[in-house]
Amino acid sequence: MKRNIILLMLDTARASDIYGNKSLQNIGEMARHGTVYKNAVAPGTWTAPTHAALFVDSKVSKIKQVSQDFFKNGTKKIDPWMVKTKFLDSTDNTIASKLSNHGYYSVLFSNNPFLTSYTNLATGFDKVYDVWKHSNSKYKKKTVERVSFVFDGGAKTRDRLYRASYAVSRVIPTALLDSVYTRLRLKLDRGVAEADGTYRLDRGANDTNKLLESYLKYNYNYAPQFIFVNYIEAHENYPVKKEVVQDKWLYLSGVRELTDEKREMLHRAYLKRIEYLDKKIGETIGTLKRAGMLDNATVIVTSDHGQLFGEHNLLYHAMPPYEGVSKVPLIAVNYKNGKIVRENDIVENPVSLLSLHGAVLNLASGRYDMLNGNLRRDRRVFCEHTGISEGWDEQLLSMLKNKSTVANRIYKAKRRHNRRVTALYQGKFKLMHFFGEKKDELYDLSADPNETSNIIGEKRQVANQMLSEFR
Repeated sequence: MKRNIILLMLDTARASDIYGNKSLQNIGEMARHGTVYKNAVAPGTWTAPTHAALFVDSKVSKIKQVSQDFFKNGTKKIDPWMVKTKFLDSTDNTIASKLSNHGYYSVLFSNNPFLTSYTNLATGFDKVYDVWKHSNSKYKKKTVERVSFVFDGGAKTRDRLYRASYAVSRVIPTALLDSVYTRLRLKLDRGVAEADGTYRLDRGANDTNKLLESYLKYNYNYAPQFIFVNYIEAHENYPVKKEVVQDKWLYLSGVRELTDEKREMLHRAYLKRIEYLDKKIGETIGTLKRAGMLDNATVIVTSDHGQLFGEHNLLYHAMPPYEGVSKVPLIAVNYKNGKIVRENDIVENPVSLLSLHGAVLNLASGRYDMLNGNLRRDRRVFCEHTGISEGWDEQLLSMLKNKSTVANRIYKAKRRHNRRVTALYQGKFKLMHFFGEKKDELYDLSADPNETSNIIGEKRQVANQMLSEFR
């Protein structure tokens, strides 16, 4: 009998806050008894690149739709939430498509608007639940309706809105423009967040679990299942005091100061989301067990990227792939007759999340009984940052930057971080390659897991060898 394969994608969960976190009872139990990959590396630095790469088994930089310059092309080619941006071709042979050749029925439960049938990331799945469509609009429907024209109207609507905003800005005295622009920016951020519930503890996990239970009760067709669930609870924005600004570009541009107090407050709120998500995963496991899905199954817990809370003076993700962004949890657990098969295994060497593509197919074909497959034999492990994802306001920033100091600083900050950076891993070493934009950095992660000491000056030969293999 073919095993069921369940992949739980904890969007934006970083490895350092999953492993060893005693508050996570359900994930902790899986980690204690399953196989833990301590140094798993995401292929990309935000949702779309990592999912696209994993689904089609390709480097992020080789997929043009997710490695385009979103800041330069943002106004013309994408919508602000990228709900309708195509991240794959509709004809791509994805992991879901390939699993159908092995007799699998593939189901996607998505809490993330990037991961949807609208963006082609759901290509190949037999059934798609766009959970985010309901969960992200049920709190303040009137607000959603008021702002929806900006997102649904396409580039022409946004272009008219930006030009109207610029026309208004020309009659506002320069001395007041910074204050007006900042207030409007914060008001828009909070209005959208309150409308779609992103300041609440639950961001769709509860709805997802209800839909999963309903699917297994009423729609399950007794074929071997590939169930992919994206939980977005760990993603910003976070449930903190209203006066705490959560616009990362105000911090990265230096307009607002990211104090230790604010950084710790955001991190604590993030950890509360992780703890809540752990409880929901416990519910998921219970639902799967009652439905008989765990009589013969492999459950995989991982993430598409991590999150930064001030490390290297950076915030959140879609940033250069330092450890907070690039290192993600990866836990694999086999179940027989509803119970965990105790493996108690820890893999220390770096592994790429890209290898999940082949490893899952090996499981489906019966070639391996465990997830490992080629995971333990990974040699070339890297995380690619091809640029920022927040390009929707590039046109407005370009218009305002010569008159507004705040707009100018944000524009420059976005340009500064909109550069290609690749993190290369080999054994204990990690090389941050900046493609000539700045000097490369080399870290010995065994002695310096927080990347505080750049040793490239004394280990130039190691860096050159790693870069040569990558090229």
